[in-house]
Amino acid sequence: MLIMMAIFLFIGLLVLLNLHSILLFPLTGLFPGHVVRIIIIPVIASLLIIIPVSFISGYIFPLACTLYNHDFREISRHVGHVLLANTAGSVAGPLIAAFALIPLLGAALSAGFIIFIVVAVVFILAKSSLNFKNVQVYKWLSGISAIVILMVIIAGPQVPTLPPSFNKFKREILAYKETVEGTYVVGKELSGKATILSTYVNNSSVIGNTYDAIKVVKMVGHLPFFAGLKCENALVVGFGIGVTTSAIAAHPDVRHIDCIELVAGLKDASKYYGHINNGIEKDPRLTIISGDGRHFLQTTRKKYDLISSDPTHPILGSGSLYTKEYFQLCCDRLTPDGMVSQYLPLHKLTLNNFLGIIKTFYAVFPNATVWIGHYHAVLLGTNGSGKIDFEKWSRNIESIGKDTYFYNNPYHLAACLVMDSAQINNFPPGIRINTDNNPYTEFFKLSSFDEKNLLENLKWLNMNRGGVERVFTNVDDTAQMDRFEQGNYLLTEAVYHYLQGNANKYIEILQQAIKANPEDEEYPFLIKFHYATL
Repeated sequence: MLIMMAIFLFIGLLVLLNLHSILLFPLTGLFPGHVVRIIIIPVIASLLIIIPVSFISGYIFPLACTLYNHDFREISRHVGHVLLANTAGSVAGPLIAAFALIPLLGAALSAGFIIFIVVAVVFILAKSSLNFKNVQVYKWLSGISAIVILMVIIAGPQVPTLPPSFNKFKREILAYKETVEGTYVVGKELSGKATILSTYVNNSSVIGNTYDAIKVVKMVGHLPFFAGLKCENALVVGFGIGVTTSAIAAHPDVRHIDCIELVAGLKDASKYYGHINNGIEKDPRLTIISGDGRHFLQTTRKKYDLISSDPTHPILGSGSLYTKEYFQLCCDRLTPDGMVSQYLPLHKLTLNNFLGIIKTFYAVFPNATVWIGHYHAVLLGTNGSGKIDFEKWSRNIESIGKDTYFYNNPYHLAACLVMDSAQINNFPPGIRINTDNNPYTEFFKLSSFDEKNLLENLKWLNMNRGGVERVFTNVDDTAQMDRFEQGNYLLTEAVYHYLQGNANKYIEILQQAIKANPEDEEYPFLIKFHYATL
């Protein structure tokens, strides 16, 4: 039985390391759809990896009880001894694996170490069982196998468990580390003439260095300051690769930044993004705290002028950072004139759930606004009036100077405001608030993974945009503001077609945007950027 367990452990390890080629790519190619990818493939993987070992483990327990017991009058005590050993192993095993084996060896070599233990026990049993049939064969095979496995473990080769996209696009691994909190990997690939970096934590994408990704996370960091926030102490929930944090640090009034990061080792990975995060990991004002952002807010008494949240996707593990209770926690930890900026994705959310998160944010921050950055959104909440003096807005933007990776024209950024509190208040009555007790981001529909959701959410925002004239005051050139608003509308429409794969329509509408808003430098840049990456 132990030999069978070792064999199935080894087969399971091979399946795990080659899951993409064995199951993921073949099955999704034959049967495309969310049910296959989200339910069927994990079930089959469980059947191949977990069920055989679990079945043998279940058989070994009563077998051990039978072998250990030599007297039916002592059966209760003997079964109790076996149960005690089994329970002790059940408690100690996960602790040793999580806090010792995986950090030291990684998941794959840790599985190899478990196989080594099983094979070593087979050797010990074979050596002591002189009357067992073919005992010499078992002894030599198990002994040699144990030595080989141990030599492999001592050699310590890196055997990474990678996200499927790494194998699909043949990305080069720049950094890979398995920690108690999670596994992160940084990859590089060539797309046309451009080099694209991407970072994953536990198989979920954190951020890349694509234009749209950089634009929105910089908006998350900059917008509160442009809007007039006076900030000395900031809290960032989710360090990622540090772009949002670096945007906050770019403002000289900031004296200290606390950053809560579940996988604190990402600080080491951020060095690969120095060209866009300005080497933020070396900033003396930054303190990275390992842990959960929500738990930190529940336990700290510290007040912050800014709380910025840039977590992973709400249905991919960060659902508790998009509920009314979480937003209320943020509000309670703000100074009287403080602000909250929150990243909000448009993809993998149905329209009702997307609007529901906005309405949830508005339920805590009555003067909430929604901003768009290409095909991502930013929520901005404040304890103040929510009004923005455009003259001060322009001065604040000019004070940070030019940014190669962030177009910071005052009119351009103002036109990114697509929704204010008056519009949110007029949402359809069926839009529900997301709460801890009824979290639809945790118990989501499979239709959330439909690629059409991104298009539907983007189109809805673009068709229902407004509020610039109500939020911004003291605008010196209203005609120019109108042109920038029209240009941003056309930009969003162009992105809508680009996401559908219609590159020609994308270029055509961008050219219309240039005619409607010739002052905006982003549109010709995007056309050049598009052709440069082909």
